[in-house]
Amino acid sequence: EAPLNELVAPFQKKLLEERILMLPPDVQAVVRKAEKERTPAERKIYDDYQPVLRIDPPKIAEIMSPEQRERHKELSARVKALKAPADLPVFWTVHEDPKRMEAKSYILLSGDPEKKTVEVQPGFPLAPPNTDFTLGRRQVFADWLTSDANPLFARVAVNRLWQWHFGEGIVATVSDFGNVGENPSMPELLDWLASEFKAGKYSMKAMHRLMVTSETYKRESAGPAALISSNAKIDPRNRYLTRYGLRRLEAEVVRDLAFSVSGQIDLTVGGRSFREGPPQFWTGGDTVIGDYDTRTNRRGVYMGRGFHGDVELLPAFLQTFDADDGRRVCPRRNRTVTAPQALAMMNSPVMLEQADHFAKRLLEESHGEIGPAIERGYVTALSRKPTPQENDTALTYVANDPQRLPGFTWLLLNLDEFIYLR
Repeated sequence: EAPLNELVAPFQKKLLEERILMLPPDVQAVVRKAEKERTPAERKIYDDYQPVLRIDPPKIAEIMSPEQRERHKELSARVKALKAPADLPVFWTVHEDPKRMEAKSYILLSGDPEKKTVEVQPGFPLAPPNTDFTLGRRQVFADWLTSDANPLFARVAVNRLWQWHFGEGIVATVSDFGNVGENPSMPELLDWLASEFKAGKYSMKAMHRLMVTSETYKRESAGPAALISSNAKIDPRNRYLTRYGLRRLEAEVVRDLAFSVSGQIDLTVGGRSFREGPPQFWTGGDTVIGDYDTRTNRRGVYMGRGFHGDVELLPAFLQTFDADDGRRVCPRRNRTVTAPQALAMMNSPVMLEQADHFAKRLLEESHGEIGPAIERGYVTALSRKPTPQENDTALTYVANDPQRLPGFTWLLLNLDEFIYLR
């Protein structure tokens, strides 16, 4: 990288100087100061003007001569061609900064670091009296948070798990068990689940198993009209789960399910994220955002996302189905039903491609027989056999022509039943 940096440096300096001269004199003085010499107020001014001072690679290329641009392209290619060293065994840990622990803390007037008032000692709400923080403030807090003496930890944990499986927590405000949050709809159940969680040594796997094997989880979202009507009078919001709440699968799972039924999904655990499309995402010039895996058939949990000032990193498919980019706390995703969701299922390249793979899979597994392929398609996609009417309609549509089978599999992927839990 040294020759490349050496080539680029004078152009960066020239462009930066031009931009600095455009700023007010007082801001110019702040920018020209060394970072360690800036006051907190000056650091804020510098940060506010960073977007103006940032030099993008395409701007550098514009002021280079043709020969210099060619040289820049050659050096960039050599850097990209270098192979990274083999992975080394590493692990992550967190430790306290001794110097930071020695520093005194004060209440700041209006949050201004220059206006200190009363000195404060380490602590947190509900902390036991005479808590010793000498071993590390975060360690002490984490130990207290997960101790048997803290009644909230187990309740909050099982409430989150309950929300994942039933769509809404026993305490609907899963991130707020305080006075402004909602009361639990079934407090005895919450207490019992918390006690089971503690008795099972906080095993999430055991708690998942307990929930998904329960009679409550096995209920359907529909049933006899008279029963549904009488239950609705008793439990209009379904807070007591007299039926299973109809809900759409999460954005990542919708995508995963399409890859799963088509037989194309890669279930490898761990590794780099991926993006649909080119494995590397560019802002222009030679700036690369991210180091992505080339396997785009991995589970949606590995799809790259986040935030960048120049590029929308959250994949459009996930965004359409209410996924978040990870910048904000999201205790519960929005659950919308919109026209773009239907259009994404019908027209997105991912779904069209998986419909083709699904058709090929059905033909292979049914040895080219259209009738068995149609029945297998229903079982694979919807976990049930087709009704006689559905079977006849599908056979009429395909008309014993294997070339029409992708249209049938596309239809299966676009049924509400495919992406909704009932």
